[in-house]
Amino acid sequence: MLKRLSIRLLAGLLLVGGPVVVAELPPEPIPNVLKLETPYPPGYALVHDFAFGSLIDSSFGLVDTNTRRFKGMMSAGQFATVNVSVKRQKFYVGETVHTRGTRGDRQDLVAIYDFENLALVNEIEIPPKRMNVVVNSGTTAITSDDRFLLVMNMNPATSVTVIDLDTETVVNEIQIPGCSMVYADSASGFFTLCGGGGLVHVSIDDTGKETGRTASDEFNDIDNDPLGEKAERIGDTWYFITYGGEVQPIDVAGDEPRLLERWWLTSEEERQANWRPAGWHGRAGHVSGQLWVAMTPDGYNGSHKDPAPEVWLYDVGQRKVLSRIQLETPALSIGVSKGSDPRLLVVNIAGSLDVYEGRSGTYVHSIHALGDTPYMVHSVE
Repeated sequence: MLKRLSIRLLAGLLLVGGPVVVAELPPEPIPNVLKLETPYPPGYALVHDFAFGSLIDSSFGLVDTNTRRFKGMMSAGQFATVNVSVKRQKFYVGETVHTRGTRGDRQDLVAIYDFENLALVNEIEIPPKRMNVVVNSGTTAITSDDRFLLVMNMNPATSVTVIDLDTETVVNEIQIPGCSMVYADSASGFFTLCGGGGLVHVSIDDTGKETGRTASDEFNDIDNDPLGEKAERIGDTWYFITYGGEVQPIDVAGDEPRLLERWWLTSEEERQANWRPAGWHGRAGHVSGQLWVAMTPDGYNGSHKDPAPEVWLYDVGQRKVLSRIQLETPALSIGVSKGSDPRLLVVNIAGSLDVYEGRSGTYVHSIHALGDTPYMVHSVE
């Protein structure tokens, strides 16, 4: 009824008052490309749309988690990875493409984008054997001195491609038979987890060449309760968590990695209720010495990738739970902003990004429409 009255009123005004004057908008200049404010303000994050239904066409969406604004996007090929260098103000996107889309000659490369424009500034062709797996941060790493990008290979032999970020060229390939994943030490080197239950540490000089390696004794119980490969670094310590919920810290401050004392995420009573770590990437660390872990009750062998209804916040120095955050929607992956007042970032099973106050667990808001299958979030600060 209101709609009909409005139409009649408008018609009457046109008849009585003559033509309606409409102001013309000035033409928009072409091209019209906005630049992003750099360095980015606190709260920026990348959400990885893995494009599970169309693996050759994934993407990374840049969002401001404070304002909920979508800032831009970088496209990527299949099984893409991303590494962020705030120092260099660049993103390094690893991807695999084929000359005819779904077939043809395989090409592996690292595409480099700048922060200001999300513009492609270079491409580095790498050996066509990068490890293609579903979103896993351990397949690539930037060394702690920001000098080299390390790319994990598997074809099926395992090795690491070393890329000099000063010259943006491939400078070496390091063989790591029987081992996989790369975790930066405190200098230019890395360590990797091995099938025998130990780790191998590789030192690298300023040309990207291997200068030595050491192997640890067995500490990873592969058969009974292995370490999950998705680890978080806080300061000079990497925190690995077993499928059952035991934390294995590894200190990389010295010349060789050092195993620190283990501790449990859960009490004996909680273990009886089968509370276990869960989620695709369910760990997030903060420089304050706090660690967020996605958790699920009624865990079982294989539940380590189940959605997580809760996130537990730990003080790693005191090895205790500070709070348990009940999520609005179960988590697939989590991250945390890096500022003094961190926010917990949750990629939920509905495909949205939920934002919570990191310490209190208060729900803030959600960001929607971030792709077909958002799988992971990376803080960019």
